Amino acid sequence: PKISEDTPKLIADLIIKCWDAKAENRPTAKELYQILRKYVDEINGKFGEIYSQIKECEKIKENKLKNRTNENKSKNLQTHPQAIYTSRLLNFENLPEPVNSTDYLSETISSSSANPISECLDCELNESGKTFDFKYMKLC
Repeated sequence: PKISEDTPKLIADLIIKCWDAKAENRPTAKELYQILRKYVDEINGKFGEIYSQIKECEKIKENKLKNRTNENKSKNLQTHPQAIYTSRLLNFENLPEPVNSTDYLSETISSSSANPISECLDCELNESGKTFDFKYMKLC
């Protein structure tokens, strides 16, 4: 999947770590919790690098939306009422071993075709540290 260019770099870096082909290179749930908790604290306190990156992303997103609005005014797209969409089964047998792309970060950060809204999973531990409460939160 592509990471939208209006995703904060700290979040994009974390996503790429989570996608690593080797499980041992991925952050643990505890590490993710600590990183995301720090980001949430910085966002709520309106300080830190993640807060600055989010503000920058908001500007990028605002400009994208303005450009899309102008493009939509100039285009009058219409779908054919008799169009038929079909799907097919995919064969997942004999897949190659997963590997990391060498230029994936530069390719995805510069991509402008991805979804402009990024969501992140907020994970909270209870006092015993044995259960998790997952919530989605918008970061950018």
